[in-house]
Parts: sequence; C-alpha cells; structure tokens
Amino acid sequence: MIVKELFPGSAEVQIDPKTSSLQVASHWYPRILGIRFNYVINAAGTSAENSDADSNELDRYFLRVIRSSSDLIITTGKTARAERLRSSKIAPMAIITSQPDSLNIPAIEEQSSHPVYVCSEVAPKQPFRNSNAKWLETSSASIAEIVLEVQAKLNSKNPLLEIGIDSLRELASPNLVNELCLTVTNADSRELAVEASEGFLKSAGLVAEQLQLLNSGNTWLFRFRVFQQSS
Repeated sequence: MIVKELFPGSAEVQIDPKTSSLQVASHWYPRILGIRFNYVINAAGTSAENSDADSNELDRYFLRVIRSSSDLIITTGKTARAERLRSSKIAPMAIITSQPDSLNIPAIEEQSSHPVYVCSEVAPKQPFRNSNAKWLETSSASIAEIVLEVQAKLNSKNPLLEIGIDSLRELASPNLVNELCLTVTNADSRELAVEASEGFLKSAGLVAEQLQLLNSGNTWLFRFRVFQQSS
C-alpha cells in the first residue's frame, strides 16, 4: 500500500505491513527526548474493550515503528489484560499494576527476548513463568508519580506509553506527555479524521500542535507536540 505524507511535507512510501522493514518509515518517527504516547481510535466509534476493533495491519506496523524509537514501553495492568499483551521484540516493557499475581498474559507467561518489569508496591507471591520478567518495586501512589519513578529506576530517556485514556488524563495535568501519536481508522476523509483527533485531544485534556499527518486509504496517522499547561 502507498502511505502519503500530507503534512508538513509531501512524500509517498510503498509499505507492506507484513514484510516491510521498520526503517522504511522510521524517519517519520524520530527518537525524542521525553515521553511519547500512542493510541488508536475508530472514527466510527467503538465500545470494544481493546484495540482489536479499531486497529488494522498498518496501525500495528506503525506501532512497531514507534516502539523502535523508544527505549522502554510503559503500560498498565488494565491495558495489558485487555490487550492480552505480549512482550516486545523491540524494547523492554514495564507493566504498572497493583495486582502482580493476576497478570495472566503472554508477556508474563511466555519467554521474552527483552526484560518485562512488573511494577508494583506489592511483591508477587509466585515467580513468573517468563524468566525475563522481573518485579520492580514502586512506592508512589498516582499513575503520574509511578511513571516518573519507573522511568528514573530504569534510566529511560524516551519511553512510550501504551495506556488507556483514563490513565492519560491523569498524566495531562502534571504535563508528563511530550508527544502524542494518534491513529484514526475508518475515516473516509481528512476532515473526519481531523474532527476525530480534535475530539480525542479534548477528551484527554491535552492541548497540542500537529507535527505530522500520514494517510493510506481510510487510515490517518497524526503526530502532535503536546503543550505544557499551567496548573
């Protein structure tokens, strides 16, 4: 399929989501110093509990591209359970949870090539099946404080957040998110995609400036710089 850059420049790249190298699209997602957040929404709306109904092959390809420009993937136990999350072959993963023994997901039960950190104040009672899964003790209360604590303990300079919108809202006020990568699927026009992205930003409590827009068919990939807000 052809992926077109519509903003800020104009370019076209042929991408096969199943076989194309991540380097084909890596120039669109350079490594940043700070926290990047990635999410996918369906312009038609969805009530699904996970991203399966909203995502597609192209979105999943670009997720891997975005992960490749990050040194740590941070998620929550709620998201990990809903997504039946697997470990990444690209970067280490940190899962923030208050119930480490209830993470019955592939990332914990299957062997991984990168470390998977289970971040919790409570120590797990049983060893993880994945020998690369490790308990990382955290002492903070809020999700925002835990993200900063995990980032500091793992010396992460450019983590990627893969969390739900409720957790994102908690990070908006303390200005922890520097960049937002948002995929809008099932939008038949640029206008509908922009409308959906603006609705998401408003719902998340973020003020942002568009850095980039890519398109292929009815899939639209936005990058936003998130502005720091005064409290």
